[in-house]
Amino acid sequence: MASRYSRRGGGEVREPSASKMTRSRGQLGTVYAPGALFTFEGGLGACMSLPDQSQDPTRADIAPETAIQIHLRLREVWQSWFSRAMQGGTPDHPVLPTQCLDAALLRDGEFFAPPHTRFELVDPRAMCYVPAPMDFVCNTCGRFRKYETVRETAADLDQLKAKNCDTRSNEYKGKCRWRQLDVIFVHWSGNWEPPTPGRWEWNTHEQKVSKPLGVCPLCQSRKFYLIDKSPRIGQWVFECENGHKYGDSWLQNDRVTTELLGDEANQRPPRWRRMEPISYRATAAFYPHSEQFIVLSADQRDLLEMLQEGNEPDLAGFISEQFGLGARPPNDADVVEILRRAGHSERVSRYERMLKMRNSPNIANTLMAEELSVELREMVAEWRTIPGLVPIQHESPVWLDALIRRRTEFGSRYDPLRLAVEHEALSRSKIHATNPVDGRSAYVRFAHPDKDLAPRTQAELSAQQARTSQLLDILGIADMGLVREFDLCRFTHGFTRMSTDPLIEKSDQQTLMLPVRLNLFQELGNGHIPIYVVNQANEAIYVRLDPGKVYSWLRSVEVVDLPDWDTFNQIKLGAHLLQGAAPFGKFFSDLTPGPANAYRYVYTLLHTYSHSLMKAIAEFSGLDLGSLGEYLFPADLAFAVYRNGTTMDLGNLSALWRNYNTTFLEHLVSAKTLMCGAGSLCDSSGGACPSCIVIPETSCIAGNHLLSRSVLRGGPAPREDLPKHGLVINGYLDIASGQPIG
Repeated sequence: MASRYSRRGGGEVREPSASKMTRSRGQLGTVYAPGALFTFEGGLGACMSLPDQSQDPTRADIAPETAIQIHLRLREVWQSWFSRAMQGGTPDHPVLPTQCLDAALLRDGEFFAPPHTRFELVDPRAMCYVPAPMDFVCNTCGRFRKYETVRETAADLDQLKAKNCDTRSNEYKGKCRWRQLDVIFVHWSGNWEPPTPGRWEWNTHEQKVSKPLGVCPLCQSRKFYLIDKSPRIGQWVFECENGHKYGDSWLQNDRVTTELLGDEANQRPPRWRRMEPISYRATAAFYPHSEQFIVLSADQRDLLEMLQEGNEPDLAGFISEQFGLGARPPNDADVVEILRRAGHSERVSRYERMLKMRNSPNIANTLMAEELSVELREMVAEWRTIPGLVPIQHESPVWLDALIRRRTEFGSRYDPLRLAVEHEALSRSKIHATNPVDGRSAYVRFAHPDKDLAPRTQAELSAQQARTSQLLDILGIADMGLVREFDLCRFTHGFTRMSTDPLIEKSDQQTLMLPVRLNLFQELGNGHIPIYVVNQANEAIYVRLDPGKVYSWLRSVEVVDLPDWDTFNQIKLGAHLLQGAAPFGKFFSDLTPGPANAYRYVYTLLHTYSHSLMKAIAEFSGLDLGSLGEYLFPADLAFAVYRNGTTMDLGNLSALWRNYNTTFLEHLVSAKTLMCGAGSLCDSSGGACPSCIVIPETSCIAGNHLLSRSVLRGGPAPREDLPKHGLVINGYLDIASGQPIG
């Protein structure tokens, strides 16, 4: 692993015991995941997280179907990361696979998903920690002391007392005040090192990495002082007790990358191995990598199976049926055979008796035969009108089969086909569920509130319903309501340092795109690699836009790939969006400006609308923006905003509707809400900024990409629409309401 205290891959000996910290499960599974460097309250004492070392860690309480979903998502995430990271380097210095992924995910230089038994799905209830790094500097004279382990430090504590100060300056004798050095060297391989005199280098003769000697090359002194007067950390320098120093002594090479490159280490530009000094408190010192998905229940196993490898025909059939693609109604003979196989013997017998009568020699070619033929056709037509009796066959079009083959290019959280399946799961379990308990429904439409959300009197209810329906129409919303338990699973599977993306840009003598290594967490006490899983079922607000109004808006924007369509068409608008869907990459590496595209515009609309709703929720409910999350379903023209957290849900969203209801909707459509609070510059550019719809990236599902207030209230076209960039487009709310907003 990438940590100095890891026993996987590094070979270091770990401390025999470590203390356990108490934090929320959400924090332990992310910001305090193994490998994180942090300080406790007060900022005193740097520590590093370690996994629980007990032989029987607390396993996640999840259903088998959820475990399958986790491993499916992991395979896609790791494969996507590997493909993107391998695009770094130069023709002369290509990327090595081991620079992209943890060694446990590779076999013969290619991505390889280990068996599920290699991992442990863990409930993050316990996390250990040890003090780290074990480097100390005297605040008075700059004397530097380095220790390898906590045990070694404890044994030498007496030397850190003021009376035992061995400073070279007599004036500082007995005045030493030691502090833990709060600066570390970090590399995008995932490795970190405490500062030390000397550098890691590759020994060609011994074919191994040479450890820094920690001695002055001129006088062999082992006593060093840290000259840290410069405000720039990169200009600090070590100086031996005899005053010898050299300008690059504060530089450090990455031990892990040096070992991976081997004999090539000295042939590549220095930037490949050069670590960077930063505070261990800096965000770049540790980035946990998490994913989330809508939980599929046991009775939705059909949806789960179609997402698995090898079941592409089932997925194609589902998408075709869901969006009305390739409908092939069966002929009369097919209908009879379908009913026969389904056990409808009475209907089939009656049909066959009439058919036999019509075809008998005495009746054939008579007026009675024609009457019987009409009755047979009407009988079959009546069967077709009975819901679910005669299923319509669907043949997937060629473009859908091609889209299914490209699923890995989208990245799991942006895969429109996976999101369509998850939307169907949400619809079955919540949106279309009809099992209210004690007046509380699983999903409450704001236009038709249940007993729990409705006003006290019938007059108030009628007035609220009428005004709500009117406002939803102005907002272009076909359906909006409260999901009482939005079932999500979030899991953390690894970490990176210096960057959250597979490539990091660095400049030396030339600009380089270097691979960022995705590391798994170090092993638990039972030898398994942990994956930290947290389930949540908090309140959410679900929104589905009006397809007819979305189509009218797309026509006004003049997207290039939109066919003629109306709301009576058997093929849904989402089918046309899917046909034009092109991956912008899990890390938005393929998000380049181009001609106006319907799918990208709809994604921008849903994403911008979601952020606008999140801002309004934060204003009316008292919830912080950082405590909210979003989920987008582009093909279904829907999104959900949910309370993100593992603490008790206090019903903030339901209370929001009870207290403000139509006032909340009026706020969403007001001109002030849709304008930028930073002034006219952002308004004229039509984009997004922190004063309007940019939110914390921990809450945003797309890293604040594909956002533009212009898609809501009109303004300059988004920068992704290259031909129209700078030109004014209509906003969705302008089209939905029939008049300009603001």
